[in-house]
Amino acid sequence: MEDSSLLISEFNEYITKITEFRKEIILLFNKTDIEGNSNIDKSKLNDILIKLKENLKKLEDLKEKMELCGFDTPYVGVGTLKGKGENDIYEIKHYSQYLKKMVDEKKGALERVKYAIVSHKIAIGNITNRAGNINLIKNLPYDGLYDELLINLPSIYIKTHKKILELFELNYKGVLTSITMNIIYLENGRRKFKRLKIEEEDYDKYIAEHYKDAIITNLKHNYTKNKLISDKYVKKTLILAYIFNCYSEIEQSISYELNKQLTIKQQQMIKEYLEIKSKYNLEYIDGGVLDYRKLDEYRLKTAELYNELEKKGLYKNGKLVDELEEGLKTEKEIYENICYNIITKNIGNDLFNYYLHNTPDDRSRSSMYPTLLITPSIDHLKWIKKADNCNIDNNSNSNIDKLKILNLKFIFEKEFIKYNMPLKNVGGVVLYLYYNWDIVKKYGYNKEEIEECLKEMSLNSNLMNILKNNNIDTKKVEKYNIVKKKRTKKFLNALNDL
Repeated sequence: MEDSSLLISEFNEYITKITEFRKEIILLFNKTDIEGNSNIDKSKLNDILIKLKENLKKLEDLKEKMELCGFDTPYVGVGTLKGKGENDIYEIKHYSQYLKKMVDEKKGALERVKYAIVSHKIAIGNITNRAGNINLIKNLPYDGLYDELLINLPSIYIKTHKKILELFELNYKGVLTSITMNIIYLENGRRKFKRLKIEEEDYDKYIAEHYKDAIITNLKHNYTKNKLISDKYVKKTLILAYIFNCYSEIEQSISYELNKQLTIKQQQMIKEYLEIKSKYNLEYIDGGVLDYRKLDEYRLKTAELYNELEKKGLYKNGKLVDELEEGLKTEKEIYENICYNIITKNIGNDLFNYYLHNTPDDRSRSSMYPTLLITPSIDHLKWIKKADNCNIDNNSNSNIDKLKILNLKFIFEKEFIKYNMPLKNVGGVVLYLYYNWDIVKKYGYNKEEIEECLKEMSLNSNLMNILKNNNIDTKKVEKYNIVKKKRTKKFLNALNDL
């Protein structure tokens, strides 16, 4: 117990320093230029990065010590206390309270250090990755106070947080990683049995090339893990950070839509209704828990509330007047839709940029999204398309089909490796194939480097077939076939000589 107390004390002392560090980051990022953008030079960002790495090392050390001290299983070893006399019962009760306090402290400290570690990793990833969102850095709970930050948000944000969390909890079959099979084949006239694990999707072709007329007796497709992000601390922390990151945009959009969709009279009625309702402190009218010991008090206050609402012309014949009812319903829809749509759209944009600009190897090393699937299935990302289709203008690139782009990019990533082609420009290649050079440039790719990839692609019949299967105009690539051009030129010159 003594070791645990010392460890908790050490953790609390260090986490206090991190709380101050978090405040410094917020102040630094809140210093904006005339246009309202954070103006942080590279040296300051590098100082933050150094401190983040220093904190992370210490936090991971504390987490390891906590787990060695049984913080993840705080009830193990407690045992059962027995006693018969009055003094024994008093001692048992006193000691039980002490144990409960220690268990709560252990669980709380370990939870907090996990949120803190995840926050630091995400921040480091966003600073060091070229697709990182620097503005996200100021909104992470570096001191692990995730619960406290979430609870203090307005209820609509808490509800939205839960809704987005459920989105990330959905299970989908991931990307095919390999195929395991049992085969029977002939070798020197004798039948042999073999178990294989291959990464080729066309297993029939593989068997024909390597084992001729082998018989497959068992076949299993192996897929990546199901959830887009597997770690609950990562999911919760990311959503919370995006809520804070989108807060101003959400509030402005809500204000705009309220003025657009509600009449001035409805807005005034809602304002009066909320002011009157707040005086009576009857949150359970909207579905909270009613304490039956205070039932008479509840009935009295409810009667007073309805009486005052009726005097103001807001309540009639046992219900809210239609105009107010409709206004409240519209207001609720505006709050819920805008809050959810803006946050998912911002997360979707960042995820798209991350997958577009990073190779599988980059993604496996990055901490920008810890435990994120390196290569997800398109089913995992369908919500990005829905977010793009919502009527929210946040200067995103919703004019492009993100899922279509990522789908082809993931296909090419697997194919390019087979032919020793570099992967860093696959995203730019796909953008060119589906759109144009302006879009390629917009996403920061170099035209000359993309053209080099296109030249290699033009010589590869398998890659050209993939283009045809995806209904892409092969002429966009064929014009880079230097070999074909030279042969055509040679043929034309020969014709001229006749």
